[in-house]
Amino acid sequence: MQIILASQNKNKLKELSTVFQKKLSKHSLVFPNKVLNVIEDKETIKENAEKKALEYFKFYNLPVIADDSGLFVEALNGAPGVHSARFSGEDADDEKNNHKLLDLLQNNSNRSATFKTVLCFFDGKEFLYTLGELDGEILSSPRGKNGFGYDPIFEVNGKTLAEMTLEEKSEISHRKNATIKMVELLNEK
Repeated sequence: MQIILASQNKNKLKELSTVFQKKLSKHSLVFPNKVLNVIEDKETIKENAEKKALEYFKFYNLPVIADDSGLFVEALNGAPGVHSARFSGEDADDEKNNHKLLDLLQNNSNRSATFKTVLCFFDGKEFLYTLGELDGEILSSPRGKNGFGYDPIFEVNGKTLAEMTLEEKSEISHRKNATIKMVELLNEK
C-alpha cells in the first residue's frame, strides 16, 4: 500500500520520513506533488492532524499519514500547545515564537515542557492515532544552530535539540516516538 506523508513543514517531513523509511516494511511512502495549505484551526493537535489527513485523502484518494505537534509548557498551563506555530501572532516565525516564550517565562523557575506529536492515519475507512512525547526544560536563552522551531531553547539531558545532529534528535524525538507506534500499527495491516 502506498501512503502519503502529509506535512507543510519540510523539516518535519525529513524527520518523519527518516524513521518511516527505516521501519515500515509492508508499505511505501509517497510525498505529495502538491502540498495542501490546510488551516490548523482546531482545538487540539489531534484534531488538526485528523483535519489534515481528511483533506489530503479527499485530494489524493490515497491513504494518508498527517501530523500536528506542539510544545506544552507546564508553567503556562500547556501553552503554546496547539498554537505553537503561531504563538507570537499571524506573522509568527521561529525567532519571534522563541522570544515570546522566553519573555513569558522570564521570572518563572518552573521550566518543564513537553513536545507532543500526534500522527493520524486515514485510509478512507478508519482512523489510527499515535502520540509521541519528549520531556525537557526551557532554557533562558537559545543554544545551537540545528533544528527548527523551539529546538534552540528546549534542552534534554544537557543539550538543546538545536545542538544535536538530525540523527541524534531523531533518536529521542517526540516524532520518532509517535512514528514507531504508527509503524507497529501499519505493519499489522
